[in-house]
Amino acid sequence: METLTINVINQDALAILKGMEQAGLITLSKKENKNRNLAKRLRGTISSSRAVEMIDTIEKERAEWVTRY
Repeated sequence: METLTINVINQDALAILKGMEQAGLITLSKKENKNRNLAKRLRGTISSSRAVEMIDTIEKERAEWVTRY
């Protein structure tokens, strides 16, 4: 058995796939939630030093926002 990922572009294609599932030719898996492991997938994409710089910048901007408004 082989597992494939496909993108269905119209409802007719989905109906055909469901018919194939009913005929016992294929099994359809439930849709995955792609954001479930987002933190794990993004871990390491920003260096620690860059993350610290970004946090400092955000804190300065928040403080400036509070003083202005």
